[in-house]
Amino acid sequence: MAKVERQVLHHCLSQAKHFIKLEERDKARDYTHMGIAYTASRKSNGLKGDDSVEGVKIDLWLERFWMFLENNNLML
Repeated sequence: MAKVERQVLHHCLSQAKHFIKLEERDKARDYTHMGIAYTASRKSNGLKGDDSVEGVKIDLWLERFWMFLENNNLML
């Protein structure tokens, strides 16, 4: 099995975690929202929740980003 290349979604989640550690909540929220928007655009282009992007199912990406928002009290 080939190694999955980390791209947009991994970068967004990684940056969100980085900025939360730096207590830069707006930047953390922005990266989380970018990840949600990117994932939603994949779904609107025909991918289903069980389809994988960067080796992870779309629905799991959405869950990760939403849980990050909720767990870090970043909901607007």
